Formats: sequence, C-alpha cells, structure tokens
Amino acid sequence: MARTFQIRLREHPEILLDKASRMARENQVHFIADQVEGRFAGKGLEGTYRFEGEMLIVSVSKKPPFVTWNMVERMLYRFFA
Repeated sequence: MARTFQIRLREHPEILLDKASRMARENQVHFIADQVEGRFAGKGLEGTYRFEGEMLIVSVSKKPPFVTWNMVERMLYRFFA
C-alpha cells in the first residue's frame, strides 16, 4: 500500500536536494534527483517526489513490513526538511 506525504519547504529546493543527496550517500540509498522530481530506493524503502510550489510531495510505494508509516514520515522529514 502506497502513501503520499506533503512536506512544506523551509529552504530552497537546491539546498534540500544537496542535503538529501548527502544523506542518501551516507545511508546507501539510491537517490536520483533534480529540482522538479526524483526517486529514491534503499533499505527497503522506495518512492518518488516532486516539488509543487512551496510543497514537496513524496509518494512512498514500498516500505519494510516492520517499519510503521509514522517511522517513514520521520525518515522523510530527516531527508527533506
């Protein structure tokens, strides 16, 4: 079951993507990104993102069964906020 999360941008997309790319490398997560949309996969988590105005829309299509959606949301905020 997929889920979509909306994260209000607090920084310019370029800065967020730099941080997320660095964190992805450090955590062995495959991260393909640009300032419009992208995708990620690693540690059992897969999804896509897109920027819409002042919001980042993240759709998670796969997660490990032992990871709750609340845990996924916290991980996303660490990567993108």
